[in-house]
Amino acid sequence: MSSAISPCCSSRTIIGTLLLLLPSFHLSRAFSTPTTAAAAAPGNKAQRVVVIGAGVGGLATAARISSQLTTTHDAEIIVLEKNGRDHVGGRCGSFDVDVEGVGKFRHERGPSLLLLKEEYERVFADCSSSSSSDDDTTTSDNDSSSAAPHQAFGLEMKQCIPAYQVVFEDGDTIPVGFPRSKCGDQGYTLEQIKQIQILEQESITKFNSLELNGFQLWQEYLNTCAAFLDCGLPNFIEERLDLGSFPAFLFESLREGGKRWPLQPHSSMLSSLFTSPKLIALASFQNLYVGLEPYVNSRQIGGGVLRKTAPAVFGLLAAIELHPTNGRAGVFAPVGGFRQVAESMYRLCLDCDVKFQFDSSVTSITDNGVHFVTRKKEGGPEDAEEQKGFLPADLVICNADVPFATETIARPEVSNEESVDDKESLYRESYDWNDKLDYSSGVIAFHWSVSKSLDSLNTHNVFMSANTTHDAEKSWAVLRGDGVSDGPSSSMKGQPFNFYVHRAGKTDETASPPGCDSIMVLVPCPTL
Repeated sequence: MSSAISPCCSSRTIIGTLLLLLPSFHLSRAFSTPTTAAAAAPGNKAQRVVVIGAGVGGLATAARISSQLTTTHDAEIIVLEKNGRDHVGGRCGSFDVDVEGVGKFRHERGPSLLLLKEEYERVFADCSSSSSSDDDTTTSDNDSSSAAPHQAFGLEMKQCIPAYQVVFEDGDTIPVGFPRSKCGDQGYTLEQIKQIQILEQESITKFNSLELNGFQLWQEYLNTCAAFLDCGLPNFIEERLDLGSFPAFLFESLREGGKRWPLQPHSSMLSSLFTSPKLIALASFQNLYVGLEPYVNSRQIGGGVLRKTAPAVFGLLAAIELHPTNGRAGVFAPVGGFRQVAESMYRLCLDCDVKFQFDSSVTSITDNGVHFVTRKKEGGPEDAEEQKGFLPADLVICNADVPFATETIARPEVSNEESVDDKESLYRESYDWNDKLDYSSGVIAFHWSVSKSLDSLNTHNVFMSANTTHDAEKSWAVLRGDGVSDGPSSSMKGQPFNFYVHRAGKTDETASPPGCDSIMVLVPCPTL
């Protein structure tokens, strides 16, 4: 199939890409720029791109394609979302809880921290039109003409300093993540900056109390992770060749006899750098995000790195969050919650002339486009019938979860519509997953609206069991699911475990009424 799209050719389908990071040059793989004569030829049909899913990935992709494609093609960009308008953003969103006599609490239904802030800023900078900030009315407290593009669309991101508070089972506490940039740039008051400086000194003292020269070892570890990040992000995630990042990556990987080799189990590298079980645990808690454990699983090939043990290269997550000078580093909180991230990106899409069709669940992707059914809207007539529809498309981008999409709406057997005997099956909703894949752990989330302020908590808190190496390794057993430690089916009662606590009001006071707190607790569990 040609890389150029044409009105009558079968559609191209992209599934499960890293959509927020989709750079401009990737579009050339799906489209070619037509000649001026071809673009202006009378009777040429508008080319249509359908994006399935209005999560942040779908929103970013729709905005990018529309802002670039519509300048060279007569094109229409449509986003189909199975949920209603109030769920724009998908998992990236918030919900409110009204407590009588107390007030409104905001909770996050998905992510609770924002990383790689510049990627969000880049989406708005790349896609916003020159007139956006002049016409925008969402930034009433600022001169919109001088606001950065993301601010003009209502997105403010405040850095959390320190990034985390790590609490161990015996009560030891250590704050981590202090950038070298000026806190004043993040809107902190002089009193808050003074408190941050005190916390940083306490952090250094605690590192050195856990291990001789502990803080220096910690800094060396973060520098190794930064080399992994600076090479891994452009070359392997963005798929953009960056030769300049390889020397530092190879130096860190091979130094000291290769004990920092990135493809070994994470704990193997850490145990060669630290002797304290607490520092090893602290240096690897980000593995929780991806549902992997850091410790060697001796029952599996390669110590488990091919399954549920994180390789050492995943230390780049520590650099993204905690490195003091790396330009990409930092943990941020969107003011107004993650709902505001989604709303800002939705407004950006509208500014780029992207069209939306909510309450429309895609049931199949074929060579010619997508089949969908419209859901009954909440509060609508009880006797309203479900409507079926077909949307022809030259390019389909599916932002649904890959294990779901490939098993349901993007099945190979329905791609050729003419070969499908039961046409009604093209409109039949199904909720299946590819059971052949090996999934990472699940998580149980608790959302609490608390009528008092929990001042001992930071914005982001990780509670870890790591008094001994045995306890630390045991606390991750729930993620294995391979029969180790009696497997996940056995009772976890009395077993050590790790969990995460989010206190949104520490950084963003709009999350809860004065003197109260919105709390989220995430507990890892076996695959659900």
